[in-house]
Amino acid sequence: MALIGALLGLGAGACDAAPPCLPTDGGAAGAGGAGSPDTALLGAPFLFAPSSHGCGISVVLEKGHPAALRARVRPDGATAWGAPRAPAMRALDLAEWKIDGLSAGARYQYEIVAGPEESAAVLYEGAFMTGRPSGAPFSFALVSDTHIGASPLYTNQGDPDTLAGVSAQIQAIAPDFVVNLGDVLDYHEYGFNDPPPDSSIARLAYLNYRTTLGDLTGHTPHFGVLGGWDSENGFYTPAEIERSRSQRLLYAPGPQPATYPQGGSAFEDYYAFTWGDALFVVLNVYTYTPTPHLLDQNPGRPDDWTLGAAQLDWLRQTLAAASSKWRFLLIHHPVGGAAGDPSDTAYGRGGGQAAYVGEQATVHALMRQYGVQVMFYGHDHVFTDMVVDGIHYTLPGSAGAPWMFGQDQTGYTTSWSDSGWGRVDVTADSVAVHFLSISGQSLYDFEIP
Repeated sequence: MALIGALLGLGAGACDAAPPCLPTDGGAAGAGGAGSPDTALLGAPFLFAPSSHGCGISVVLEKGHPAALRARVRPDGATAWGAPRAPAMRALDLAEWKIDGLSAGARYQYEIVAGPEESAAVLYEGAFMTGRPSGAPFSFALVSDTHIGASPLYTNQGDPDTLAGVSAQIQAIAPDFVVNLGDVLDYHEYGFNDPPPDSSIARLAYLNYRTTLGDLTGHTPHFGVLGGWDSENGFYTPAEIERSRSQRLLYAPGPQPATYPQGGSAFEDYYAFTWGDALFVVLNVYTYTPTPHLLDQNPGRPDDWTLGAAQLDWLRQTLAAASSKWRFLLIHHPVGGAAGDPSDTAYGRGGGQAAYVGEQATVHALMRQYGVQVMFYGHDHVFTDMVVDGIHYTLPGSAGAPWMFGQDQTGYTTSWSDSGWGRVDVTADSVAVHFLSISGQSLYDFEIP
């Protein structure tokens, strides 16, 4: 599928504020439906914030108006659809539903339709799984460092063909959900970790990301982790942060504080949830670190990364209240650095090598105290796993970044530089982690009994 920057012919300054302007020229409906003369979807829906009782559905329109859309839901295998549900209209091109009142651990089908109920045109058909109860096995997928940009003509950014290939592999195994561990987007076109010049650029990048994932997001709910290239960094001005944050909240929504009992940030940038026998705690190491870390330009220090007082206190409370057997932290990189050279160390590279550096020492102590088994992270663009005090620091490669870092930069003695993704199978008795290359090769596996 063509990237949106080319499809819409939009560039910097085309629409300077959110909600964005709506493209009005024609196009095919999203996969799974024939569309209608007046309404067409742009790519697949984007499933988000699944819970034991519901799931969010976000839809972008290529043409038409959100008010014309309805969502219908039914249990998998049922023949009758539930009553049509009207969307919330988040922007001129955006419809969103928060489906509720469903049963836990059940698969549901949904369809997005347009027009009168008696003659509605089906634009898309998808499915999702609600939150598994304790004792139920499940699988989830991990991607990281996709680095998708706003313009497909710019080359020093993530490769959409790599991400599309990874996405197809993930869809083939039908996990319950997928987590992107950060650096979802990329703005190298505008400088090294400079914010996009306006919100329309961030909008295009998120649309490109959604469409590159293809049908995956219409069948597999998505969770996001913030990375530095997602441009909500704490050394930006509030206005610069808002350029990207406003578009993420619209086009890549996540859990709100009331979605799960564990709560989280009102900006959907840190949160926690349980699924089966596992607790997932998603952290944001960027927005609450006020100092820049720009490699050789302005490296900062390896020990001045921080979650901020509020997030750190929330993490402590969340872990103290945990009852799940398996406990995972998910973050773009540890809250410190210890890599192969001083600049990369200050940049937050090194995974478990940084277990006792700066605030990561506090986080590591909390993981030990409250029985966290794995910290999943990204940032270093390789596959690696390191065990520190019985805790795995696990990096499942990169799914699009063209920059593969070697031992001189990362400090890792064992790593794989292939593009790819991670699969995690969770049961009541074990957690099995698989490193999978874009070619389909199994690079490494480990199990936590």
